[in-house]
Amino acid sequence: MEHQNIQPHDDFFKVAFSRFDVVRDYIHQFFDSKIVKNIDFQSLTIANTSYITADLEEYFADIVWECQYGTSKMPIKAAFIFEHKSYVPKYPHLQLMRYMLEFWQECEKNKQPLTPIIPIIVYHNKKDKHWKYKPFSAYFKGIDSSLLPYIPSFDYQLTDLTTMSPEEILAMQTGLLHNALLTLQFGSKEKYVLENLETLIINVKNIANDEYLHTFFYAQLVYILKNNEISPKKVSAIINNFKNTVDMNTYYMLKEELFEEGFEKGIEKGIEKGVSLKEKEFATSLIISTDFDNAKIALLVGVTTEYVNALRASLKG
Repeated sequence: MEHQNIQPHDDFFKVAFSRFDVVRDYIHQFFDSKIVKNIDFQSLTIANTSYITADLEEYFADIVWECQYGTSKMPIKAAFIFEHKSYVPKYPHLQLMRYMLEFWQECEKNKQPLTPIIPIIVYHNKKDKHWKYKPFSAYFKGIDSSLLPYIPSFDYQLTDLTTMSPEEILAMQTGLLHNALLTLQFGSKEKYVLENLETLIINVKNIANDEYLHTFFYAQLVYILKNNEISPKKVSAIINNFKNTVDMNTYYMLKEELFEEGFEKGIEKGIEKGVSLKEKEFATSLIISTDFDNAKIALLVGVTTEYVNALRASLKG
């Protein structure tokens, strides 16, 4: 199945929230201390989500972390769900319940006990429209209180980036989470990008010996340029700013392959079976620097699984 509608929001979010320190810092920053103190962070790992159906892939970023929780060491699943639309879904609980039911059915299938799930929504909006949280029961107009016990009731963890200023994000005692949150909320605002580039790439320096950081940085820049109509002259100025920030191999890769070879035209150079050079480089970085399977990489990049299979085989050869 092809996923040609994948957005740069998904690409960057998945790369960012597949990193342990980003997820760890997010939990410390946004969760209640009563929950944080019960999490065994040494056991925090990305979960196998191969059971998620094609229908669910439309709604979820497919990033699930699991850990041992509390004194009983009860496994708990944390589902990171990214809403990338320009509006709040009409019924967000319905999307979350679809995921939760799918997961619990998988538990039943494997004869495992049901374990709790914490749904998490990281929300941003270019027009700064805030997310108005409502309990699920609020969507049933005119309902009598006697019927409330029969309506499912659960909360989700909401991070509404439209309510946060760049200064509030930078004030957090975190590392790459700065980059992730700043980029998601402000990376699609051209004026902010052009005036605060150094702030956006804070913590992403000296990446020559860190393949994952290289992938993060690459995905971050693709996100920024895909979401802004920046003129070639301004693009050239942006990339020149990185000359003293990143290793030279990365600098020349960006300069020659991502930007000056025709980013705004979709990068005609390097087309291979309908895949742009940019997509090929992104897929290659994920193959080298992560343990994602071919299906997940294909979903991330927006290409077919068959293409990723062939690319992985060529890299081995």
